[in-house]
Amino acid sequence: MSTTRTLILGAALLTIVGCVGVANTSRTGMVHDVRFEERMTPANLRVQPGDEVRWVNQRNSPVTVEFLGDALDEVTCREGFSSLIGRRQEEATIKPNESASLCFVTAGTVTYNARMESAVAGGQTIESGTIRVGQ
Repeated sequence: MSTTRTLILGAALLTIVGCVGVANTSRTGMVHDVRFEERMTPANLRVQPGDEVRWVNQRNSPVTVEFLGDALDEVTCREGFSSLIGRRQEEATIKPNESASLCFVTAGTVTYNARMESAVAGGQTIESGTIRVGQ
């Protein structure tokens, strides 16, 4: 067998083996929007495994969505929840007119907080949200 052919077969094998740990589901269900306007709506959401939850900022200032604990361990898609170097983060800061999203696959309840600028003293409002997956 030629060296070129051996290299090609080796690269193909590494590609197949490298994908074994990647989840085979992603955006398999519906897309559910959580909107930030005056308030966050809806605050409580029921979704099915594989559904995508998208947080849409329609305010004039950034909104930060923060998950508690290790809630993002079982997601198959994530947009906006990674740093520039690809490290996973448990939060996303969403600029005005932008969005961030996650696809949840494991049944259970996930809680999060949304921090938004406010005109009240202290300058910040924190609202809590709940996502119930497959319940």
